Amino acid sequence: MRFLKFILSVLLISAITIALLEYGYRNYSTQADRLFKPYYAKANTVETIYIGNSHIGVFNELFPQETKEVGNMSLGGQDIFRMYLALKTIIPQSPNLKKIYLGLDYDLIGYNQCKSGQEYIDREYYPYTGELYNNTMTNRAMSMSNFFRSNRDIGYLFKKQEEKKPLNFIPVASTPVAESKDTVAKEVSAPVVVPHKTHDPFMCRKRAEEHSLLKFKQKNIPENLDYLNRIVQLCNKHHIQLVLFDPPKTDCYRANCSKENIALAKQIIDSFSIANKAPYLDFYTDTTFNDDMFVDYDHLNITGVKILSNKLTAHP
Repeated sequence: MRFLKFILSVLLISAITIALLEYGYRNYSTQADRLFKPYYAKANTVETIYIGNSHIGVFNELFPQETKEVGNMSLGGQDIFRMYLALKTIIPQSPNLKKIYLGLDYDLIGYNQCKSGQEYIDREYYPYTGELYNNTMTNRAMSMSNFFRSNRDIGYLFKKQEEKKPLNFIPVASTPVAESKDTVAKEVSAPVVVPHKTHDPFMCRKRAEEHSLLKFKQKNIPENLDYLNRIVQLCNKHHIQLVLFDPPKTDCYRANCSKENIALAKQIIDSFSIANKAPYLDFYTDTTFNDDMFVDYDHLNITGVKILSNKLTAHP
């Protein structure tokens, strides 16, 4: 009898704890919430969508959420499967959608977000897409939980969740050279000399190897090609122009990427593009983009984004 009472007490405490956690996280804003909700608010007016990982998220600097004709469904680390789910979900709700720019870095063809330790993103998307990469009973249950969709962010209970904003892309080399003590205010000041962007070789190599070696798996390629095929079919069905493109990278980043994996990925993506008549605009080695147009090793600043946007829209 005592044992039964103990079991019942544990179950009661567990139920109360779960209920309190779900209530406490009822207003938690996930990354998926911050993508889908703003998009749905303007879905009827969106004509162009940018989608990809954080390399494509930088277009928010050029086209903020208030731009009614442009939507951005990009998320840091987003893989091709997640792009497919997002597009499958929002395209039927976008009556005026005409064009999709899909960022397809070489390494994405061998990358899987869930297998790289970010399965919680799967659970964040679930309320909107209704699908999971790992469609197990446990994962479905966790996907319906406010607490688990927050990725068990315990800190949220003790401090207000900060509003998530797009990355602040500060222009490169924006710090002027210190003024000399002898300098006196003049009617016309001389131009300020600013240093060029420099990169930490170690961190640059670490970033490049993370993408092209550690997270790139050849066994993921067939599956990713299938999701790309589904995206093409989805666009054809709804009469939407799909443009695939590879955003530029810095010299340092390219020099440290796996040459073997990059060559393999390029060959596969080029073949896919030709077979499916889907244009693939490759800016990987475009010399127009010098290091001063990046905020780090692989993300463009506002100057670089403007140039890339012009190159994309110049394509018929």
